[in-house]
Amino acid sequence: AHRRTDRLSRWIVQLQARVGWYRTLVAVANKHARILWAILARGERFDPSHVSTPSTPSQPR
Repeated sequence: AHRRTDRLSRWIVQLQARVGWYRTLVAVANKHARILWAILARGERFDPSHVSTPSTPSQPR
């Protein structure tokens, strides 16, 4: 990840500096599992340049 400049690789390098190797490994596995689940559940293709928009919180009643 150190040699690559894509968004995911930069995130991995920054995370590893903050939390260490083992926690980064778990976080990357979690991120990949979520990406895979979203692809399978929605039947979409993976787009590495996609940036999700944060959902707006629901208004209290």
